[in-house]
Amino acid sequence: MLKGDKVTLRAIERDDLKRLWELERDHPDLVILGDGMWEPRSLAVFEKWHEKRIEDREQTRFVIEADGLIIGDANLHGLDRPNGVAELGIAIYEPDYLGKGYGRDAINVLVRWAFQVHNWRKIWLETGSINERAIRAYKACGFVEEGRLREHAFYNGEYVDMVVMGLLRKEWEARQV
Repeated sequence: MLKGDKVTLRAIERDDLKRLWELERDHPDLVILGDGMWEPRSLAVFEKWHEKRIEDREQTRFVIEADGLIIGDANLHGLDRPNGVAELGIAIYEPDYLGKGYGRDAINVLVRWAFQVHNWRKIWLETGSINERAIRAYKACGFVEEGRLREHAFYNGEYVDMVVMGLLRKEWEARQV
């Protein structure tokens, strides 16, 4: 279990899957803004998808809890050990917890764990350019824009850029002083 000022990150348990499914089902825009992908799926399909990821050693997945409630999830995936690089994914689904620093706290907790415990050299991510709230949160945590994939994702009837952001461990360490 990893603790921040506002959130706790812990391993996803099977008992958490229904809550995560409900959150994702009820807020597809939050999923789309993250990776451009969303489609309706049954709880059974969602559970099978997560079962594969629970056993997958190529990623580390957490639920994000605040005030005793699951409000989202976070993960490191695309783990590239030879190059010391991992991709971050995060979603705060619970509307009452958006824009109040819970996402930033979760990002900071996950990044600290990734750099201090797992010795990753770089954490990176991509998000839709229209996801301004997330981009502000990532920048507040030290991520910098490294590039854009122009008109790369189709969202709400238009093509939008995908923003690629990264944070090097040495940059993160310099911010810890």
